[in-house]
Amino acid sequence: MDCNKFLASISLWRPLICCPPRRYGFDTIEQLGVPRGERVLLSSGEVVYICLIRITELDNLFLSAIELRTLEKGMYDVLKPGQILRLLGRKNIGAQTRVRYPHDRFDRLWDLFSIEGAQNISLVETIFTNNTINLPPPVVMQTAAVTNYSMNISLPQYPIPQMTKSFLLLLYFAEIEKLNVSDNRIFDILINNKISLANISLQRDFYAKEIAFSSETPQLSFTLNRASSSTRGPIINALEHYQLLPTQPATSSMDAQALAVVRQRFNIENWISDPCFIIPWEGIQCTNIFSSVRVSEINLSRRNLTGSIPAALTQLTEVIHMSLDNNHLTGALPNLSDLSKLETLYLQNNRLSGRVPDWLSELHNLRELVIENNNFSGVIPQQLLDHSSLEIRYSGNFYLCMNKGECLSSSHSKGTKVRVILGVIASGLVIMGLAFVVITLIHRKKKFEKDTASRIPDYYSIIMVPNPSKSRSFSLDEMKLCTENFSHNIGQGGFGLVFWGKLQDEKQIAVKVLSLFSKQGVAQFLNEIDLLSRVHHRNLVSLLGYCNESRDLMLVYEYMPGGSLNDHLYGSNPLKYPELDWNTRLKVVLDAAQGLEYLHLGCSPKIIHRDVKTANILLDKKFNGKLGDFGLSRVAMDEEASDVFTAVRGTAGYLDPKYFSTHMLTEKSDVYSFGVVLLEIMCGRRPVDFRLSEEKVDLVRWVTPYAEQFEDDVQVLEVLDKRLVNNCDLKSVSTIAKLARRCIAEEPSCRPTVSEVVMEIKEAIKYENGNNATTFRDVSEEISIEYADLANRHVSTTESEEHSAETSFVKQL
Repeated sequence: MDCNKFLASISLWRPLICCPPRRYGFDTIEQLGVPRGERVLLSSGEVVYICLIRITELDNLFLSAIELRTLEKGMYDVLKPGQILRLLGRKNIGAQTRVRYPHDRFDRLWDLFSIEGAQNISLVETIFTNNTINLPPPVVMQTAAVTNYSMNISLPQYPIPQMTKSFLLLLYFAEIEKLNVSDNRIFDILINNKISLANISLQRDFYAKEIAFSSETPQLSFTLNRASSSTRGPIINALEHYQLLPTQPATSSMDAQALAVVRQRFNIENWISDPCFIIPWEGIQCTNIFSSVRVSEINLSRRNLTGSIPAALTQLTEVIHMSLDNNHLTGALPNLSDLSKLETLYLQNNRLSGRVPDWLSELHNLRELVIENNNFSGVIPQQLLDHSSLEIRYSGNFYLCMNKGECLSSSHSKGTKVRVILGVIASGLVIMGLAFVVITLIHRKKKFEKDTASRIPDYYSIIMVPNPSKSRSFSLDEMKLCTENFSHNIGQGGFGLVFWGKLQDEKQIAVKVLSLFSKQGVAQFLNEIDLLSRVHHRNLVSLLGYCNESRDLMLVYEYMPGGSLNDHLYGSNPLKYPELDWNTRLKVVLDAAQGLEYLHLGCSPKIIHRDVKTANILLDKKFNGKLGDFGLSRVAMDEEASDVFTAVRGTAGYLDPKYFSTHMLTEKSDVYSFGVVLLEIMCGRRPVDFRLSEEKVDLVRWVTPYAEQFEDDVQVLEVLDKRLVNNCDLKSVSTIAKLARRCIAEEPSCRPTVSEVVMEIKEAIKYENGNNATTFRDVSEEISIEYADLANRHVSTTESEEHSAETSFVKQL
């Protein structure tokens, strides 16, 4: 790519100091009383990175604008890649006004400058500047300062950081006086009292002349001396004064591309700009290698990462330390054999699987390899075991063997080599005894492996529980005792079966047991423990503890005897789950909304539930509602971020269509799902019901034509649950109808916040409990007749018994 030159103009609200030179070796905008700074830079790529850094914690940085102007090729040709010209002064000598765009097509600002003892002159004819390198605008060259003999010019003294001794002085001359034929103008230029250029003469045909000087000191003064053979004194039209500075090099493109893949794969939101520019990304360390900046360390430990390890990491060929431990990474280890300088590789406490690869032995600088508590299988390559300077830790991998036929069940280090030495005794009796023992052990081993294979899925091993000190750990024996050996099955969800139980203190519990066929179960198990061990609210289901023993994963919750809102709306057992009147429905959804409000606003960082639905709103015996099931919830790590890029997960009918199409998850996605819940309590039907006619299968699609006219009570009447006939207040139902319409708006920005949802539900309850409640029958006689007719019709909304299992929709990239 061709290099591009830019003029960077930084307009400031007030002067500030940026990027202190002593610490960072970068640029400084001094408090000069001038509200701008200019730099000329040479870009070797498509992106220019600019960083503002505080000198002290009390400093507040404020940048109003950064303007870039493209310069023509060849201008300021002293500039090389990796350098920047810092403007110290640009002067329009002898003029009455400052000059910038449109007179200067590059938008350079030419300040006024007067020279003591000199006369200011001007010319109306156009001065030709195309023969110069840096193309000063002709209007600048139409003014000048002249003297009869000598002209001493001292440039303003700027406080210059001592990071460089390279300075550039550009002087511009043009003859704008009409001289007689016998007249001439010849002069010498002295820089700091030393002659730098002698016998300067100017053309008379209005052409500009440009002279460049380099200096090693900022304290620059120069003198124009009239030559002895000259009839006229010296003249000068304009000047530019720059400091030549090195720039902070950008990260190697190969490393930057690799980390961009990692950032996108793991949705790391606080990685912005260039990975190594000034202040490296969190978890990244960099080093200068020749003229390039390379990544030397990547630490993503304990970042709650999921999915496979990106193969793009193999591009980080200068990395020395890599830490990916204590996450939820899965899959096989990609080929990282190109990381020849790698010394430490930490992969422990993940769910990585497959064989320990042979290419690890090719990493000759590798000194420490930790793969403990994963799902690696097979035999450890002998080359790794023979690596004299390598320490390996590999315990906690259930199917990993040190050599053929010898599986590990305890911790071994590289320095410990297990050797079994059998003493061979000539006695035939002893040999027969040994043979019997060996046969018995082999038989038991095969039986154990068979039983284990049938019980334990191959995609998870011993789980490292997050925040173990904040949740109670139950033993498997305790769970069997509490649940009477899991004899009271009270339900089933995507995680697995749910059992009723009772603790020793008589507290009733609900125990969710991970199904062996739940591919997402482990991730949800860890997610619920991580979140519910940290958040507590009266409208959130409480997690009492967990069981993680003998590869059995269970979550222990408070028992909610009232079932779910879904059970009461569509349940086939009205004795156990009676129908709810309108006031109770409002109370339940208000409780759920307050729990959701706590997740969005009361938690730091905020939590997006991602699976709000009637089946996840549970009731106690007094019909108090609590929001549960946090298996799909996401934590928004950046508090200022408005959205999170993530794989789409949720339940059919409740899924935000904007989230589905863009994969951008926001708290407004929860609001959409909650809007569907509001429609359910109002309409008394499921979000998706394939037993209905095609136009009514999807609740939101069916309601939308009516929702657009919810200001009209008749339209609300068309979709109202027939069981609420004359048993609810008109204003209350209309309030919820209008709120639901806003919640399911196509654009997230048009949806209310969950706090607004809470307030409007309270308003609906106030109408319902008011003394002047108005039923739909009171609206008009005509509506009453129509509604009575509607109430007598047969509506197929009863639930078939086989429809008890929850239908979930999961789409994952």
